[in-house]
Amino acid sequence: MLLALVTVPLYLHRIGDARYGVLAVVWLLLGYFGSFDLGLSRAAANRIARLGKASAEEREQVFWTAFLLNAGLGIVTGVLLFLVGGEVFKLWFKMSTALHVEATVALPWIAAAVPIATVTAALTGTLEGLQRFPTVNAIQSLGTALFQVAPLATAFWISPELQFVIPAAVIARILTTLPLLAAARSALPLTGPPRLHWWRVRELFAYGSWIAVTNVVGPILDVFDRFLIGIVLGAVPVAYYVVPMQLVNRAQIVPGAMSRALFPYLSAIEAAHSKRVAIESVTTLAAVTTPVTILGLLLIWPFLQVWVGNGFSRHAAPVAEILLLGMWINGLAYVPFALLQAQGRPDIVAKFHLMELVPFVVLLWLGLQRFGIVAAAVVWTLRVSADTALLFRAAHLGAKIVKRLVPAAVLVAATGLCAQMLPHAFEAARAYLGAPLLLLSCVWSVATSTHLRGFLLRTLCRLNALQGE
Repeated sequence: MLLALVTVPLYLHRIGDARYGVLAVVWLLLGYFGSFDLGLSRAAANRIARLGKASAEEREQVFWTAFLLNAGLGIVTGVLLFLVGGEVFKLWFKMSTALHVEATVALPWIAAAVPIATVTAALTGTLEGLQRFPTVNAIQSLGTALFQVAPLATAFWISPELQFVIPAAVIARILTTLPLLAAARSALPLTGPPRLHWWRVRELFAYGSWIAVTNVVGPILDVFDRFLIGIVLGAVPVAYYVVPMQLVNRAQIVPGAMSRALFPYLSAIEAAHSKRVAIESVTTLAAVTTPVTILGLLLIWPFLQVWVGNGFSRHAAPVAEILLLGMWINGLAYVPFALLQAQGRPDIVAKFHLMELVPFVVLLWLGLQRFGIVAAAVVWTLRVSADTALLFRAAHLGAKIVKRLVPAAVLVAATGLCAQMLPHAFEAARAYLGAPLLLLSCVWSVATSTHLRGFLLRTLCRLNALQGE
């Protein structure tokens, strides 16, 4: 996240808004096609977590089956992307002829990145199923840093053209996959040769089939707004929208981390206990994210001015404020999402995504035609709000948790209203109105979450001990 704060302005300066918009679309394509693993990585994580203290041979069977299937699916999908990618860029996105040529030349590298992504998903799912989070986080953090820095260095030292920038990013991804494979080999451990176990194939697909629906439809819901902006408005508005969306996605680091840690744990424990854990998790998550969201709403406009410049921030800041509201709501949904999948009900999540797809696309199209990228932010926020409500209801957490969250929701909504009604020119008024709301959110968080209170008390005790020394 810290690297993104440094590298995004440098990318915009070096390669320009239009080329950065195309690059963002390329990453979205990779992310979408890379999720075509038919739910096998999530299924492997669930199955390995449930195996518990079973023999290493059983876990190895699950791993190799998921790994080989993911590799095969990635190769097939990569070939498909190579065959259709040029036409996708040509017909769907408004870009100059020069940019189209650059993207087309880089297409083999884009296609090669797909099997790398699916294999990486299998390796990550295996390690998370074994709850080896320090290992996964260390490798992925280094890999993400390399993924951000290598293309930027290429743009400065070799050429800003996409046929040079994209291969640098793909090579960075490969260098991340190798240590993940070594870590999985050590953690399982792997002793036999790679081999498909057909009864494991049936087992993984029985769980993963609905995960596959989520993996196909979910990314559409998550990234189709950026595709449609490129189709309707062109590459430059994509950049205005992608930059605040990237900030919002980075802000999901806490919900994402909690969901990843919860999934294998909830997969291995009884249903009654898992509900109690989920309720505690949502409460703690809200206590952490509410003050952060309110602070973000108050500071996002001046931050963007300093970060990417006044002209860019004028387009991006209103979008960012709306997306921050959706981020707070969507962050809470990570817990019931993990709970339902861990309990063997991934079908519920997938059915909700299917229900949301058509209304989301229609509203997005209509909104972009009339109101531009701000409408895309509003539609995205409405969609994640509906999704959150459905997930809480399906996980039977709604009635138990909603009363606890009402004060936080009121504070976040009031701050969002303040941000929208008082633009950057009224910065002093924002501060006077926002400071009490931020203070109230901090008081609510400490009063609500016993875990947060315990963490703060332990931190204060350590600080006092250090001062005593």
